[in-house]
Amino acid sequence: MASFQGELADLAKPGVDHRGFTVYVETYGCQMNTYDSQAITDLLGRAGFSKAATADTADIILLNTCSVRDHAEHKVISRVGEIRTGRRQQELPQPLIGICGCMAERLGEELRRGSHPIDLVVGVDNYDTLPDILSDLTANREPRLRTVTGHRRDQQYVAPPALYPTNNSHLVTIHKGCDYKCTYCIVPATRGPQREKAPEVIMAEIRGIVAAGGREVTLLGQNVTAYHWQDELDFAALLEQVADIEQLERIRFLTGHPRDMHTHTMETIGALDKVCPWLHIPLQSGSDRVLKRMKRLYTTDQYLDMIATARRVIPGVTFSSDFIVGFPGETEADFQATLEVLRNVRYDQVFSFKYSERPGVPAARLADDIPVPEKKRRLALLMAAQDEVWQEMAGACTGEVWTGVVETAARRPAGAMRMRTANNRKVVLTGGKPEVGQIVSARINGFRSSTFLGEIVV
Repeated sequence: MASFQGELADLAKPGVDHRGFTVYVETYGCQMNTYDSQAITDLLGRAGFSKAATADTADIILLNTCSVRDHAEHKVISRVGEIRTGRRQQELPQPLIGICGCMAERLGEELRRGSHPIDLVVGVDNYDTLPDILSDLTANREPRLRTVTGHRRDQQYVAPPALYPTNNSHLVTIHKGCDYKCTYCIVPATRGPQREKAPEVIMAEIRGIVAAGGREVTLLGQNVTAYHWQDELDFAALLEQVADIEQLERIRFLTGHPRDMHTHTMETIGALDKVCPWLHIPLQSGSDRVLKRMKRLYTTDQYLDMIATARRVIPGVTFSSDFIVGFPGETEADFQATLEVLRNVRYDQVFSFKYSERPGVPAARLADDIPVPEKKRRLALLMAAQDEVWQEMAGACTGEVWTGVVETAARRPAGAMRMRTANNRKVVLTGGKPEVGQIVSARINGFRSSTFLGEIVV
């Protein structure tokens, strides 16, 4: 099967640039930010701005940012300084620099008072103001506002189909914001309350992707399984509608909240051949006491019951999770409970972090009483426990034959390709010359880190 990528219409190509100004959008954070960056690029392209090939050549640089952890924000501030210093040292004109996304929403005008000049600040619900702001700034006019933040219910952006989608899967945001109030999380403040994209808009967007040659979509939301449209359509019903789209072959989604993984939702996932059997469902902690302080609204037993149900009704299902270690008040017993659940569930992959206090969230009122060295120790132990689980699981897969879609060239060895199975396992392929987008079968003959090694079966 030939790759569809060479046949894609250039839907993201910007319109005629009558002013000659180029824009480069740099993305930090989650897949939803990647989707938003595509939407921003499209908005500005339709307004007459051209897409710069690199930040070094751009007249305008927009940094689409993340605020989930303190480190992410420091990285952006450092990047602004790097851009300003680099242009000055090379004696090149300074670009206009804008901060967009979650960091813009959290800090607002404060960002423009830093040591390195920032020209505009635009939050997650106000990207439609960018063309006018940039038109004024590039014409040496002072815009009505340089900082535009605040949440709006009337804005749901639709990004054009990406020409070269990450992992061969087109991102589709189905809602934004979050109505949960986890005590450590800044997302409800930066992304606002949960607001749904209308199902007819989602369906039209996915049909456009298919018409452009796409065969796989990844549905996105802060808590994607919490989707509900006017109390008429829940996530399971939306999946059924999406699965009915002809020529669409695969549907993935993330991230799901344990509270929204209802039995009927899991049964629907298991019944629809197009829906991939991989669930990313963050546990965060294996201690009921810590979960209560986090306001996660479930117990460990409830989470494990959900995992058991998924294994029963979704053939071939695999799991991944997020964990936070060193949350305020977490004892050694609490941490050991987390390790116990990790070993019980047997995740394919975990994303684990040391607790990082975020300003203004409820947990900031708790004493951050776990010393940094202890947080590092617990993080290392959790990662070691996961590696032990993974080594045993992966080793048992040797000799099995799996089917998946070829996504891209592997980094090594030379000439190898990488495929991904429906349940999200990545395999470096040797033997044969498959093309991107092709469905192939491979016999597993080993693994390296979190990636399997396989030989194509003819």
